[in-house]
Amino acid sequence: MWTSTLELSPRRVILTRALGWLWRDAYFSSLAPLQVQNVPREQLPGRDWVRVRNRLAGICGSDVQLIYADGDFRVAPAALPGHTRTYPGHEVVGEVVEVGEDVTYAQVGDRVALQYGRCCATTGTLPLCRACAMGKYNLCEQGQFAGPEQIGGGWSEEMLVQEQQVFRVPQALSDEQAALLEPTAVAVHSVMRHVPGPDEHVLVMGAGTIGLLVLQVIRALSPQTTVSVMARYPFQVEQATRMGAASILYPQDSYDGVVRATGARLYTGMLGNKMLLGGYDAIYDTIGTQRTLADALRWTRAGGAIVLVGVDLQLKYLDLSPVWYQEVSVIGSMGHGMENWPIGTGQRRSTFAVAADLIEHGLLHPEKLLTHRFALTNFREAIRAVKRKGETRAIKAVFDFALLPASVVPNVRSTARKLRPARVTTAAWPGQEEEVEQATGMEGVGAGADVAGTDALHRAPVEGWAQPEAENEPVGRSWAQQVRPVLPATPAVPQAEGDDGEQGPLFVTEDVLPNRSVTEEDALPGAPAMEEEWARNEEAMKQEPMDETMLFYAYEEVGGPPPQSEEEMAGGVLTENANLDAEQQGPEPIHLERAEHSNATEEGESDTETVKFLRPDTGGRKRSKAGRGRPEGQRDAAKDAPETL
Repeated sequence: MWTSTLELSPRRVILTRALGWLWRDAYFSSLAPLQVQNVPREQLPGRDWVRVRNRLAGICGSDVQLIYADGDFRVAPAALPGHTRTYPGHEVVGEVVEVGEDVTYAQVGDRVALQYGRCCATTGTLPLCRACAMGKYNLCEQGQFAGPEQIGGGWSEEMLVQEQQVFRVPQALSDEQAALLEPTAVAVHSVMRHVPGPDEHVLVMGAGTIGLLVLQVIRALSPQTTVSVMARYPFQVEQATRMGAASILYPQDSYDGVVRATGARLYTGMLGNKMLLGGYDAIYDTIGTQRTLADALRWTRAGGAIVLVGVDLQLKYLDLSPVWYQEVSVIGSMGHGMENWPIGTGQRRSTFAVAADLIEHGLLHPEKLLTHRFALTNFREAIRAVKRKGETRAIKAVFDFALLPASVVPNVRSTARKLRPARVTTAAWPGQEEEVEQATGMEGVGAGADVAGTDALHRAPVEGWAQPEAENEPVGRSWAQQVRPVLPATPAVPQAEGDDGEQGPLFVTEDVLPNRSVTEEDALPGAPAMEEEWARNEEAMKQEPMDETMLFYAYEEVGGPPPQSEEEMAGGVLTENANLDAEQQGPEPIHLERAEHSNATEEGESDTETVKFLRPDTGGRKRSKAGRGRPEGQRDAAKDAPETL
């Protein structure tokens, strides 16, 4: 399956960042943290785990930061264990295709979204930490966990997760809405951290996916609140205006724009130092850089609040004096967790459930932000489109797994010998080639000609034998192609009887019956003439035991066989040769060796049989042991084969 991993080791990050100055594609090379590979599928690691086949997965800005190694190892989260190797893609919807024996929450066929990461509840850690005991799984205080880790993420064809990590998506939600359920929950949680009043004026910094979702949530929960949006690109301004923004703040005239929107007074000091008295009642910073946070601290009125939503992994040098000078509150918002819902009640519900309800009732429309779709194999173009949003006008890009070509990576590769697709092989004496071609309606179906493809097995009647051939076996004119007479064919020919008298398995290839095991019912009954012939051959072989034989042969002609009737030609010479009198005049019978199909890998392990028959009449011509007149490859195959003269 296709899967993505992020290895954030210092060696990869530093090397990729250094190469990125000279080579812009270094972030997608084999040296980069991001690796997208086609790997074998793995088994469920636990009895309470589920396998989810992904449908849609969003590309989050935090994932792009990690891909471009845009971070500092000195930030606090970098010191925690378990952050070195991760699976990107937490905005995802998929279908449960396999469940463990102890799974009770999810069923096969359920649509689910990835809700939680590793925490006490999802790993079975006891006792629960204080945060998990309160339902705040996003703030788990457990640093390390025992047991198996999650396999795969949103940027994988499949992911294997513990059942408590997924959220069952309501049927009323589309796949696009479900894929954006996680960023919608992030926006809901940030607004629930500080719900604005009806007469307040708030600012949303950033008009990306999270910023526009925060705008929608504020408009849904507090319709009377005045909302301004700081946008960078014209297409973001257009979207924010459509979704109810009262005014737009442009980065190039930020302080003047705040004054016009809020009526605050601007004061300018030495060295360009600026300070506002007044400002916004609350600011939701969905960008989180040093510049946006510094501006938010100075644009918030006294007693106001700043909700820090955006993720930035760089160290920041800030002037924190507004925090104590104007009692500005800085509130952090981490992902999603549990909310008091409905607002003002003591009831607790997960943020995912609250977001799903708001979408289901038509108050939020995250699907309107979806602008680009990519196959996972085109991950380079997808990430570049998100990175260069000013050129591509991208708001939310997703990986659509319906666009991904089918990939088959088996868990176990068979080491047994495989059978090639069955071929219908028609054999005839030199004088019978024209008759065979007329009977089959195909040219070139003479001595040694092959009718390829399994469709030929269903033609009736076809004069030939179904001849599965083992891989790595010599290719040439076999005994069946040169000596055996033309007999009516059946779709599957049984093997020779074993020593115990029981009939062996039938040669029916997987191309004919791919979905079930082969049984005797799969072989069509032979014609009555063939059944009689097999009975005569069986009696003859009981009278004269068979020797060890091989597939290919070579001999020296010394004379022609006695005349044979048409009945002998049609009925086969195997029985006639078995009943020949020992004192009959004519050439000595030839012992030809035919190797039976076997899965044995060493010489001497397969069961073989010996067949005696007379040489065909070739007009007294002499043939060399290598087979004069045959192609060079066939002569070499015959030369190497053992013989019994």
